[in-house]
Amino acid sequence: MTCPHGRSRPTRKLRVATNLGYSRFHCRTCRRTFNERTGTPFNFLELPTDIVFQVVLFRLLFKLSLRDLMHLFLIRGYELSYETVRDWEERFAPLLADQVRRRRQGRVGRCWYVDET
Repeated sequence: MTCPHGRSRPTRKLRVATNLGYSRFHCRTCRRTFNERTGTPFNFLELPTDIVFQVVLFRLLFKLSLRDLMHLFLIRGYELSYETVRDWEERFAPLLADQVRRRRQGRVGRCWYVDET
């Protein structure tokens, strides 16, 4: 893995992991440690990345309210506030939209859905 601090290649994987289970690495050039999330928008999240994306996808796909999502994930064992859901939507919805646009580029289906708006 490339070091996000010095962009150098000689790194080694450490035996210890983060609290969320992400692998940790040591850069031999700058002598700093980092994990898989370092240098990404997900670096300081306290929940796993897949849970955050699931919350944002549920918000966008099913148009659930912030409090409904909060209660839905509380049932699953993840305690978060509605303000956290709003913040995640603001931060990660554009990333998801860009990813979807890149994958669909140049591909148009035969059926189109148009709603009343």
